[in-house]
Amino acid sequence: MHGFTLIEVLVTIVIMLLGILGVIGMQARSALMEFESYQRGEALSLIREMQGRLTDSRTNLDGYLNAGVSSTNGSIYVGSGTGAKDFSTASACVAGAGAALAEAQFAMCQWAQALQGAASLEGTSKVGAMIGARGCLIRVEPPENNALADIYITIVWQGKSPGAEPDPDSPAGKKFCANDVDFGSGLRRGMTVRVLVPDLAKKT
Repeated sequence: MHGFTLIEVLVTIVIMLLGILGVIGMQARSALMEFESYQRGEALSLIREMQGRLTDSRTNLDGYLNAGVSSTNGSIYVGSGTGAKDFSTASACVAGAGAALAEAQFAMCQWAQALQGAASLEGTSKVGAMIGARGCLIRVEPPENNALADIYITIVWQGKSPGAEPDPDSPAGKKFCANDVDFGSGLRRGMTVRVLVPDLAKKT
């Protein structure tokens, strides 16, 4: 029985290299999908946070419906970027004095900080949220079903690789929340939850 020839050894090495490269490619793809999933999870958490604020603020709804806090077209947004509205005072959120507008501005300031990733730091870098996250409160006027408030809570951010973008006409699409922001071709991501705050007053 003769030993392996040089050609056989080279063929074996090539096959092994192809296998290793395939594994590396799968791991890179898996890491990318995991990161995209992480960003969606963070977006859902931040939307639920604002949803809780809205549903718990029945007596302060006028503040959230104020044209300086929410809009009907997504032109007002908080979070990352120079176009984001700043609800802070001296770079820090200041609790409202009980007035509806002040309470809503305080909530928006805290939400803005969360969207900027302030919940987690690596050195001085904020890494607790999605890339380039922006959040909008988009009012439906008049509210449907005789609700006290009808609001789309929308968050948009930048994905890591090109993919399907939200419908342009949806609250997370290019025509609405942060429509002045270009995340890059196929990189716009978005998530929306609609909140209707019902009128629980007894009708006579």
